[in-house]
Amino acid sequence: MSWKKEKAILLSMGALLFGLMCFILGIAFGASSDQTEFSGTILPVLSVVGTWVSGLGSLGAVIVALWLAEKQRRAESELLELDLGFFIIPFASEAVLMISAVSKGKRPSEINSVSIYGKTANAKMYLVNFLPCGSQLPVNIGYGKKASFFCEVGFEYQIGEYISTNCNGSAKELELCVSTTTENFIYSPDASMKKTLEAFAAKSKSKLESSNG
Repeated sequence: MSWKKEKAILLSMGALLFGLMCFILGIAFGASSDQTEFSGTILPVLSVVGTWVSGLGSLGAVIVALWLAEKQRRAESELLELDLGFFIIPFASEAVLMISAVSKGKRPSEINSVSIYGKTANAKMYLVNFLPCGSQLPVNIGYGKKASFFCEVGFEYQIGEYISTNCNGSAKELELCVSTTTENFIYSPDASMKKTLEAFAAKSKSKLESSNG
């Protein structure tokens, strides 16, 4: 959660509490007609409101402490930012697929495997034999470091064949999984990439039907 959202939530809670206090005080003031009734009505209400504020303050302190502890835990854990796209590299006859992983966590990440799968598929497709110009498995990356895995030329057709065979030709639920020693990081390609991969799936299916025919 971003700081702007957190600040908005805190301000909203403060405004709600202030409005509630004004509402209660307004009712109490309206119910009293003289000083005696005012003292007998307002003072107990203020005491109750003070108790509520104290309780809410204690609750807020606990929530903030838990939130800070969770934020610290996340900051000290592994965190990978993934991406998938086509890139042109030297010595390649055409653009190739590249999977990138940037470490944004304080704990180093030992990347052991990269796979693609459909949520409803019965099997995953593990990616191996990356081009030597990029990163190789396994690879260890620390904070701010990046691993780039370049697939072989034409590998997108193999992914298309996987989609055609295991995902009914649809890349709608296709996801990329980068696994480390302790975590699995999931990335869902954007709509444009999924559409491109579906086109390769259609081509792979057409080639298969032609060869069988």
